[in-house]
Amino acid sequence: MTEERALATVEEITELRPIEGADSIEVARVRGWDVVVRIGEFKAGDRVVFFEIDSFLPLDDSRFRFLAPRGARKNPQGVEGHVLKTARLRGVYSQGLVLPYGQFEPGLRGLDPQIGDDITSTILGLEKWDPPVPAELAGSAKGAFPSVFKKTDEERIQNMPWVFDQSILLPDAWVATEKIDGSSMTVFLIDGEEGVASRNWDIEDTSHNSMWKLSRELELHRKMREWAHKLDPSLPVALQGEIFGPGIQGNPLQEKDVQFRLFTIQLAGSDLPRSMWPDWALDIAVPVHNLPYPTSQEEALDQVENLKSLINPQRAVEGIVWRNAQAATFPNGARASWKVISQRYLLRHDR
Repeated sequence: MTEERALATVEEITELRPIEGADSIEVARVRGWDVVVRIGEFKAGDRVVFFEIDSFLPLDDSRFRFLAPRGARKNPQGVEGHVLKTARLRGVYSQGLVLPYGQFEPGLRGLDPQIGDDITSTILGLEKWDPPVPAELAGSAKGAFPSVFKKTDEERIQNMPWVFDQSILLPDAWVATEKIDGSSMTVFLIDGEEGVASRNWDIEDTSHNSMWKLSRELELHRKMREWAHKLDPSLPVALQGEIFGPGIQGNPLQEKDVQFRLFTIQLAGSDLPRSMWPDWALDIAVPVHNLPYPTSQEEALDQVENLKSLINPQRAVEGIVWRNAQAATFPNGARASWKVISQRYLLRHDR
């Protein structure tokens, strides 16, 4: 049930806009993303391949070699690549990369991809860049992330512009939950067996692992077991949230202690609406900001640009995850949640 992020998709340039004072670059709009490109490189209507930020582009692929001067990193396998990050050029945010579709067409013959189709798997070595996990979090892996649960990545608003369509909006029960810049943590029960997982791995229970330590201190497995027993003890259940504090992602909130905040409960792989959460879960939930549900992508981005954290009001918030407290999915079946990340925050923290 784990879903991997679509890092490379076939798209169409829907709009090109000039940049004030710039004579060699302009802005291309692809889906909901703005990407700075060279003037004359593309025209509206061109078919392209779009790469999202956080993509690790292998530099041994000649199509990405031009990115080497902009910075290179090595993944755990020792492959050298460039990581796409948020940039700001002439006062304009640029997120992602667009390349001509023709550069990738030979590898797509017979597939006939349409606009919006995910072609990540067709590009050898392309993967999502995950910052190295501190040793006290990483632990020893028992295996891969449990496939019965969905991973914690929420879809960005740039990929879901249709959420503002009034004809498909869910009842007025949206809550603006704070997105915390830490590391993903999942605490679960499967057939009665206790487990803890990072974003990608099922972690061994060791005394020095911070995730297991926190799960014990907060008595999460006991609380889950007692609560789930009243529902259906045969169902796999998971608490998903963020672990943050000293030594994690640079501790941007400047907290003195390692903490855990909950943002999702899953039963048998399906999200449980917040209105159905038990009180003990709400007590450790991520904070909720008092914001009106936005009416456009631009408004959603403006809301978070200068927003302060409710955990540490002296620090900027990474972003907001909008969740519907009464429904788990949109009428079209998509998860009833989406995230908006502060572009200023991404730039400041080299994301």
